[in-house]
Amino acid sequence: MNKQSDSEIDHSTELPQPQTKKLPTVLTGWQLFAKATLLSLGITLVLLFITGIAIGAWGYTKLDTFLTHAELTLPEARTLLETGLESEPKHTENITTILFMGLDSLDTRPGSPQLTDTMMLIFINYDTGQITTLPLPRDIWSDAYKTKINALYHYGLERYPNEPERFPREVISELTQLPIHYTMVVSMDTVSDLIDLMGGLTLDIPTGFTDAAFPRTDVDVTQVSDPSLLYETVSFEAGEQTLPSSKVLQYIRSRKSSDEVEGTDLARSKRQQLVISSIAAQLLQPETLKNPILMGTLFQFYNHTFSSQLPIIDAISIAKKIQPVSHDVHIQTATIPVYPEDQEGVITHPPQTKYSVWVYEILSPELFRDYVQTQIK
Repeated sequence: MNKQSDSEIDHSTELPQPQTKKLPTVLTGWQLFAKATLLSLGITLVLLFITGIAIGAWGYTKLDTFLTHAELTLPEARTLLETGLESEPKHTENITTILFMGLDSLDTRPGSPQLTDTMMLIFINYDTGQITTLPLPRDIWSDAYKTKINALYHYGLERYPNEPERFPREVISELTQLPIHYTMVVSMDTVSDLIDLMGGLTLDIPTGFTDAAFPRTDVDVTQVSDPSLLYETVSFEAGEQTLPSSKVLQYIRSRKSSDEVEGTDLARSKRQQLVISSIAAQLLQPETLKNPILMGTLFQFYNHTFSSQLPIIDAISIAKKIQPVSHDVHIQTATIPVYPEDQEGVITHPPQTKYSVWVYEILSPELFRDYVQTQIK
């Protein structure tokens, strides 16, 4: 059974319509929060490290420079920190759950649905210090709404135009029977802007590969139909290298490698995790943290782009709440097991004729929920 191409599944056919149905030291606290959660919360949460560094650790000159580039006054910064330390993050049974989504949409592909290329649940357990990341395969089928979960944001634009992330949050919460406290949405343009601010990204690529059918991002598909113009060949060599944002996006978006390993969704998910962890590592380097201009600029970038989704105050409150178990903080990466490759699997590939598209089907709603819920303990 051959998997359909992404263009066949996601772009050239009409999507099925869903159916109704006080910290000992401020700096230490932020460092713990950053190291414990940045890899998990993805590209945007990396920027939350900035506030504690600026207010709690720098001298006046650096602080003043930071505040200027962060577009903050000293009273505003102090208020943010004090309010965060007095606040309590959203949580249930001492666990905060975050739904992270990455949008793969391009201006050169007008009319294409806004699909979530990446979907991930992040669980922060304040009792044990365990932070778990659980990627959700984009092709999981929602039987209740007759669509793949990567299309939920697209339909959210119709249901809740002012809050499109609400629909995927509702459906994922229904599938897992878990409350979702925060929802983060990141576009490819946002990832590109962040990497540009950092001056490129250093990656240690474990396996090289070539993709001879990578969709060009500078061609309007409504005006061009020639495959030789629509696609290009991109290649990556193994080893450490510093890449510009355009190359990083190619690395995380590639799906058509001739390599049987790198051409899978699982490999693509691992590449995305590598980029996230590399961004976190680069932002935590001493030369970055000691640069008040860069730190202030990154703070301003986050504040303007994502503060409505996870406010700085809430991030500070998360840091405060995890402080008591800071010595036990550890990150665990989980995966959804697939049957029959894994006899304990909770999703499987049904015959393509069943849904007319290539999907992952949940074998049992109860088993799926039980598996997800065991990952947060």
